[in-house]
Amino acid sequence: MTIAVVASVDPLPPELADLWVAAWARAYPGIDFEARRGWLAERMAAMARDGTAILVGLVDGVPAGFVTVHPGTGWIDQMLVGLAHQGSGLAAALMDRAKAVAPAGLTLDVNADNARAIAFYRRQGFATTGTRLNEQGWTIALMAWVPPAPAPRRS
Repeated sequence: MTIAVVASVDPLPPELADLWVAAWARAYPGIDFEARRGWLAERMAAMARDGTAILVGLVDGVPAGFVTVHPGTGWIDQMLVGLAHQGSGLAAALMDRAKAVAPAGLTLDVNADNARAIAFYRRQGFATTGTRLNEQGWTIALMAWVPPAPAPRRS
């Protein structure tokens, strides 16, 4: 298996939208994510216009996930790995590239009941900085990654 991360020229290629719908539908089966496809397309296009990097993870040349990161603010709005590639190392490769795009630090929100995602972010060095309620009344965890301080130089 070959993993690569590339910049997307299309804010939301159809295969990425398909991955997003499938993964979110599995996580929250009571929500119609197919109906939210248009919302996602508009959001991704707006982020692209704002300068947000859209990084696509490829497995053997096929899109398998993506992360969005604003290079100026370090804000990650979307991160997703398709169901077939969860646990493959693709998420870590995407996060490594996000850290390279915004080396001063990253922030993101994640559903507080999404234990798998929170565990992944913690393994990547993120810490929970607070919580909030979203528009639907769900608890959201606020998380941040700050790069480690450089080691002191020995004289």
